[in-house]
Amino acid sequence: MLAYRLSHIPYYDAFHYLNLSLRQGATIMETENSTVEMDLFGIQRLKSRIVTQISHEFRTPLTSIIGFAAMLEENEQIDKRQRTEYAHYIRNEGIRLAKIVGDLIELDALEQGRAQFLFEESEIQKIIYHTIALIIGPALSKSITISKNLPKDPIILRCDSDKITNALYQILHNAIRFTKPGGSVTLKAETTDHQAIISVQDDGPGIPAKDIPALFKRFGKLYRPNEETHGTGVGLALAKHIIDQHGGGITVQSQVGKGSTFIIRIPIVS
Repeated sequence: MLAYRLSHIPYYDAFHYLNLSLRQGATIMETENSTVEMDLFGIQRLKSRIVTQISHEFRTPLTSIIGFAAMLEENEQIDKRQRTEYAHYIRNEGIRLAKIVGDLIELDALEQGRAQFLFEESEIQKIIYHTIALIIGPALSKSITISKNLPKDPIILRCDSDKITNALYQILHNAIRFTKPGGSVTLKAETTDHQAIISVQDDGPGIPAKDIPALFKRFGKLYRPNEETHGTGVGLALAKHIIDQHGGGITVQSQVGKGSTFIIRIPIVS
């Protein structure tokens, strides 16, 4: 293209054109290099944010484990009741650490396409009851009531029941975390248009509309002034990846001050 253009312009302009082309090429290369540098800078910032976030989430349970273990080791006068209580704290914080690690590993596998799924026919009501049994502890600790509105006729999905349980657990855990003590969370299941619709409704503080798109992104954690929230910010991202792999989707309906409803849609066996 350059040779063609040079043959059709005056000789004295050819070197000027060539010089201009070279300068333009250099500018493009500089721009491309700047873009690469910006991309690398963005990656470094993301890595830094991830390390900061994970460090923060690990710090609290590790501090508790070390502190209670030190008290058990150094104080021989601790009675049996206190010893059992401290051991309980250590165990719970260890479980919390294991969950953080497990969620991060599974999310990475899903994002990289390395997660394995075992699809089989499962009844959604049984999955819901099992999930509630797993989450009942945190709910009871805050005196939160979990209500169910489930149809009598079985709703059958072709799914990986363990992964659907995990996705539902993440959404329920999120609802319980943001619901004030004494509040309520309602689970509802129904079918329409060859889909199972599972909704999780809470009476928490609600989510501003501008924040909803970030909910399902990795580390898409909501921060509210004067409120301490625990979690890695990967739970909802993990849930979305699982539901997407089942050909479904998740949406959110929320109003500040009036709670939120997370709605899962998954194809059913016809």
